[in-house]
Amino acid sequence: MIRFPNLRAMAALLLIALALVACRRDPPAEDASTVPGSPVAAIQAQAQALRDNDLVRWSRLGLPPDLHARTEALWNRRLAEAEPADPEEAREYADTMARLMAPDAEKALMRDIEPKLVEFETEIAGQWPLMQATAGIFLNAAIEANTELSAAEKSHGQELVSTLLDWAQPALFTDRDRARQAIRALSATARELDLPTLEDARALEMMPAMEKGGIALAGFKQAAKAYDMDLDASLDGVEAELLSSEGDKARVKVTYPLLDETVSFEMDMQRVGEGWYSADAIRQAEADLAEAGPEAAVAQSPAPEADAATPGAGSAD
Repeated sequence: MIRFPNLRAMAALLLIALALVACRRDPPAEDASTVPGSPVAAIQAQAQALRDNDLVRWSRLGLPPDLHARTEALWNRRLAEAEPADPEEAREYADTMARLMAPDAEKALMRDIEPKLVEFETEIAGQWPLMQATAGIFLNAAIEANTELSAAEKSHGQELVSTLLDWAQPALFTDRDRARQAIRALSATARELDLPTLEDARALEMMPAMEKGGIALAGFKQAAKAYDMDLDASLDGVEAELLSSEGDKARVKVTYPLLDETVSFEMDMQRVGEGWYSADAIRQAEADLAEAGPEAAVAQSPAPEADAATPGAGSAD
């Protein structure tokens, strides 16, 4: 259920968005959906897709065409086999979306959260340093314990946690004008998503889900701006540097600005065919398919159109 203000939820959403960021915004290539033939250019293309809130293009740039097709098939198969949603979760989801989509959403939600903002100011703000430290310990431990993250991803995640916790001060989240702006953005996003029930949301196959995800990403970027978190500015300022390249393997250092800080991480890239992709993304997708069983070994959905997935040629930068 969406609650506002919910610092943990907002921070998690921002963390997810920023973790996807890879490089600065450059002018789009002639075919922005073509996987570039160098590791740096491949990262730039994915970053451009995120800057454009185009998660369909981002997903197609993120995996080799065959692996993407098998991943899409697995998503859709799991969708068909999924158990019905929990009735209580479905009720809470529908109630939340109805409130966000209501004509008087901004006024009604501000009225509802006012007591919570007062409580936050009077009871929580004084304890914030301790809560901040505790949250840092908990989140860093959770990142460290996540076996699906590589060492580089863990380091990046922990750096993000530190930056976000330093930014998340009580006065920022009790500002009524900021709250109104964020509610306005989330309400507009809910209306544009047009998914009033959990059943509607759970019925989306992978590509329609990516389309809706792009709408959600744009909305959360807008809500984040109310709190001085400009994700597009971070995308605009990120730089990538090729550290090494040998055969089908490469390593890239990515640096980007976030809340007056500079965040950096390194990522391994792998060439498949003539395109370059995140080695971690390939490994995770293959592991997911292997866990799903032999029936996931062969794609059950058509591969993306040639003009949207054909890798470009070139050598490593």
